[in-house]
Amino acid sequence: MINIESVTKIYPNPQNVRSTVALRGCDLIINQGDFVSIIGPSGAGKSTLMRLIGGLELPTSGKVNVLGQDIDLMNNKQRCEFRKNNIGFINQLPQFNLFPDLTVIRNLMVPNILSGVSFEEAKKIAIETLEELEIKNLSSKRTGFLSMGEAMRVSLCMALVRTPKMLLADEPTGQLDYHNSRILLDLLKKINEEYKTTIVVVSHDPVYFSVVSKSFLIFNGRLGGIFTKKDLIDLEKESPREEFISHIDSHSYIFLPSQVRTFLALKDKVKYVIDRSTNEVFIENPDSKVQVKSEKKISKLPETPIFLQERVDKSTSPIIETKDLTKYYQFPKELIFQSVNLRVYPRELIFLVGPSGVGKTTFLNIVSGIDLDFSGSVKVLGKNFCHSNLSNIEKLRSHSLYYSSQYINLYPSKTLTQNIVLFSSKKEFQRKRGIYDLEFLLNYLSLADIQHQPVETYSQGERKRASILLGLLSEPKLMLLDEPTANLDELNKRKVMKLIAEYVMSSNTTAIIVTHDLLSIVPNSTIIEFRDKNISKRKIITPEIYKKLKDSYLDKKIEKITNII
Repeated sequence: MINIESVTKIYPNPQNVRSTVALRGCDLIINQGDFVSIIGPSGAGKSTLMRLIGGLELPTSGKVNVLGQDIDLMNNKQRCEFRKNNIGFINQLPQFNLFPDLTVIRNLMVPNILSGVSFEEAKKIAIETLEELEIKNLSSKRTGFLSMGEAMRVSLCMALVRTPKMLLADEPTGQLDYHNSRILLDLLKKINEEYKTTIVVVSHDPVYFSVVSKSFLIFNGRLGGIFTKKDLIDLEKESPREEFISHIDSHSYIFLPSQVRTFLALKDKVKYVIDRSTNEVFIENPDSKVQVKSEKKISKLPETPIFLQERVDKSTSPIIETKDLTKYYQFPKELIFQSVNLRVYPRELIFLVGPSGVGKTTFLNIVSGIDLDFSGSVKVLGKNFCHSNLSNIEKLRSHSLYYSSQYINLYPSKTLTQNIVLFSSKKEFQRKRGIYDLEFLLNYLSLADIQHQPVETYSQGERKRASILLGLLSEPKLMLLDEPTANLDELNKRKVMKLIAEYVMSSNTTAIIVTHDLLSIVPNSTIIEFRDKNISKRKIITPEIYKKLKDSYLDKKIEKITNII
């Protein structure tokens, strides 16, 4: 079905600084009818691999055979025709899947109409697909007004209307709440079982491990491991023994897990010892002679630091104050939220949670000054947000506010270094400030080696971390972050949240974070839930509540989670 042999992918740097090597001789075989996931850290090459399988890009070298055809040998027209007839693709950013000025139903009709299907039949297929995904209520809504979660579900519909033989999904649940993630996951499972559609999912979400037949670990551009359900269950068992499974590729390269490398304090070489008298093999550090059997413990990354809620002084003027805030969308007219009254104070770390489509991102757009079409009053950092006060709002946005949206606010054709220079000219920040300096952030967020490469060659996780870096360097009084941990692996999630929490604790800054990732919530922060057109809940997440929340989330018990928060 899918056969990848010794594939490399190099993105040249137009400035001749250093090319980006996304894949380094990757091998991969996926059988027809499989439901598999591709996992690995941010920047490992997962999304690049998906684009090669889908014929959206060509390899620098190697073979890409899909459905028995060498798509790496096709020309652009042949690959386009091949994709149209065989492959459904869901990008992790839905704006690349949909036409924002068309309604949902019109979007879903486009693929079939372009393939010669009649208008009536195309509409019938679109309605049936919407009903199957239980989102027929969105049919008349323009996709430009969809929430990120709604847009991702419509993107799945868009991929399915042509009944593809293969479905490629890049982080399809990254922007969804747990309930909608389960709906999407169950639907993917149903499609795979009933229609024998081959499904390949790139994801950091461990929920996929329970349904996929295999998980392929991509690390540093190579296939590092192939895990079955049983392998993953065995790896998660509590035991004094830690087991790792690596894949040996066609060139006899083997992935060395970072835990083993740390355990043995390996630098640039490793020693293999075969004892034929006992039929055992040992891995040693050739310098220290420490073997894997050693009792030495592996140090783990510490948990995100506890946020000190008592530092919040509610006797001061609020950073944000809304009175009777009401918002409608106009096409068609739809009430998003009504009579929202909220005060946010300096040094608060707030997490906005709630189902997809309840208006969390819309709220950020309003308090950032992007969207001024609302009723009621909004005051941010002492400024009234209204059309008659645009000049003051722009000054505030330039000097005191930072907003990292889900779409990443970077110039893709520029390098990260150039983005920092351009950004600094607007924000007037220095290379070194009192809390974080540029060199530290580049190294801590693993961006130092790619800072001179164009952002368009970055993975979504790398772009997300770069956006957070810009925000921390600017030292704003108000940080608005929309899904800052989406598309990040667990290590980088903890790093990002650690930086944000420490920054809020060390400054007079307030941070508001929209998230579906409940494990990113920091103990002793504030959680605000949007539901039923208003704020349904506001409470402090104590360490005790956080522990219950974490345990319930790992158990995937949505009822328990709802009761806890």
